[in-house]
Amino acid sequence: MKIFKEVSKRLWLTRKAFFSSFIKVHYSQFGEDIVLKELLKKEKIKKHNGFFVDVGCYHPKKHSNTYMLYKAGWSGINIDMEADKISLFNMARPRDWNVLAPVSDKKEVVNVYRFGKFGVGSTIDHNFAVGTGNTIYDTTELCSKTLDEVIDDSPYRGKQIDVLSIDVEGMDYRVLSSLNLETYRPKIIIIESHHRSIEEILDTDIYRLLKNQGYVLRSWTFYSLIFILPNADILKERENV
Repeated sequence: MKIFKEVSKRLWLTRKAFFSSFIKVHYSQFGEDIVLKELLKKEKIKKHNGFFVDVGCYHPKKHSNTYMLYKAGWSGINIDMEADKISLFNMARPRDWNVLAPVSDKKEVVNVYRFGKFGVGSTIDHNFAVGTGNTIYDTTELCSKTLDEVIDDSPYRGKQIDVLSIDVEGMDYRVLSSLNLETYRPKIIIIESHHRSIEEILDTDIYRLLKNQGYVLRSWTFYSLIFILPNADILKERENV
């Protein structure tokens, strides 16, 4: 009996050491999708007909906050202002609604500033572009759209958003404020912020807007703030305390 217990213990330790399950990969730039896995009920990831909106989507897999959800069967809207990037989404994520447009809080002709042929820092904010200190690769004129307009012109019109991701280099608040939060009421919002202290974050227009709308800042992963809507049906029970 003693030998049996020792062998069983050894096998258990071996399994724990070499075969324990854990998250092996993430697609997001700063692990935002790992945080999503901690927030979402497992059954909602795998069986839920989830709807996401990804503004500033960049690449269908690399640095993507929504590819993990897409792989699990979710679908949604991906928006970027560079044609090559949207072409990649049409190739790799045909189940999604992929839109070429700059997003802002009003419709107008804007300049798209790029710092490379396929870079992560493209912006329509002139001050942000100049402030980076990087050489501008090229400039293109496009007409901006509001986030409401993009969603209303899609098959997802009127559907509540499960996960909203915004990464638009200096335009994040203006994109967020272009969405009717009463109508689309995202359950989780991932939004970029370059502030370096929690005190600065709590003093931003983004934080004040979302706090006033009943959202809670649940996580902060490098440049990404992650807000949740308490009692949302996709969240684990511990998030509703």
